[in-house]
Amino acid sequence: MGIILKVTRNELPEREIELTVELIDDDLDPFMDRAYQKVGQQAKIDGFRKGKVPKSILNSYFGVEYIKNEAFNIGMPSIVQNAIVDNADESVGRPLVNIVSEDPLTLKINIGLEPKVTLDAYREIRVPKEPVTIPEEQIEAVITDLRWANSNWVPMERPVANDDQITIDLIAKVEDKEVANQTDVVYLVTEHNNRPVEGFHAYLLDMVLNDTKTFTIPFPEEYEDKEVAGKECEFTVTLKDVKAKDLAELDDEFAKGIGDGFETVAELREQIKNNLFENANTTAQREYENKILEELKNRSTLEASQILIDQETQAIIDNQAETLKQNKVNLEQYLSIIGKQPEEFQEEARQSATDRLTTTYALETLAELEGITITDEDLEKEISDAIEASEDRKEEIEKTFSTEDSRSNLRNMLSRRKTLERLIEIAEGENTSSKKGTKTVKPKTTKPKTTKAKATKAKPKSSK
Repeated sequence: MGIILKVTRNELPEREIELTVELIDDDLDPFMDRAYQKVGQQAKIDGFRKGKVPKSILNSYFGVEYIKNEAFNIGMPSIVQNAIVDNADESVGRPLVNIVSEDPLTLKINIGLEPKVTLDAYREIRVPKEPVTIPEEQIEAVITDLRWANSNWVPMERPVANDDQITIDLIAKVEDKEVANQTDVVYLVTEHNNRPVEGFHAYLLDMVLNDTKTFTIPFPEEYEDKEVAGKECEFTVTLKDVKAKDLAELDDEFAKGIGDGFETVAELREQIKNNLFENANTTAQREYENKILEELKNRSTLEASQILIDQETQAIIDNQAETLKQNKVNLEQYLSIIGKQPEEFQEEARQSATDRLTTTYALETLAELEGITITDEDLEKEISDAIEASEDRKEEIEKTFSTEDSRSNLRNMLSRRKTLERLIEIAEGENTSSKKGTKTVKPKTTKPKTTKAKATKAKPKSSK
């Protein structure tokens, strides 16, 4: 675009570069018209409509320096992006931009390069795989749950016990003020039921019909209702009804009513066992893969820019804050609840960021060393398989993978999957000899756009 007067590249330690960009007023010319347009739209000058104020009037009203400042603010993202594309195309992450001089206008752009990982004897990784077994007690627990779910509540003339369904009248007072008065409340008595407050269910055990009981429980400091949080609450409960489940008989007739139906209890048991095994095996495989990745990380030495680590750290913190926000809890409240200082949380996030970068680039390095590539045929097969699995979404899937970015992301995903499969082979001691005749291609990382960089410090002045 011809907007950059001079760019000097300086290699810094720890996979970081610094670009020095010098500008003169002429370099802002491509953005001056947009600056005049923006200022003119906002200006309220007697005798002129918004957007129709001549440039000469705007210059005399606001000053040329003000217009140039606006031109710089408009043009800086393009200036920074062009400087990076032309002089640091191998960079990743967002740049840090500062104005270090006003005459001539000079920017310092610091940005991280793609991290490097050195692997130490990764072919010696060995992780034993534990067999997956399903104990009989697990099967029995599922059968009991099925019997419970398919049984009816029946009235009981005995004291309240765990897992009963009771009907009560309830009065609650905090500081002699009535905060609840409810009748015919149906309540499931179980240690997992923490309503209205944890421990409430325990006071109901052993009550008998028409019995009235008064007891006091403190609400926790973090209770959702701030008016009663941290205060003692007096509950008065009257028991009106007690019911318990009459468990269905475990026979072939019962088995026929479960799901699509089973001819015998033995068939039902076998299906339950298969389901439990499938779930347990999936969990075990995920844990096994995590152990292998941990071993790979421990044999990896990461060389990465502190800029990139800082950005990855902040992304982890932001994601955590967003998750908490969905549960109506802010980060400060969360840290108070778990008893952790912000500095400690920040350090943990930074360690997680470093571990994440180490694992990601260790896998890329391993893919290169093992000669793992993803061909166009691999991409087409993956897309074809996705369409075959969801034929009604054929057009949507084809559109999704019609762009270069989406195909690049898919290529990276397949490369990670294929590399992990190879790493599992190594960890299990299978075929650790190098694969010959395969071209080594490092998966290309999709680089973040750099059009939203913000400069700090001074605004530009004319160098004329």
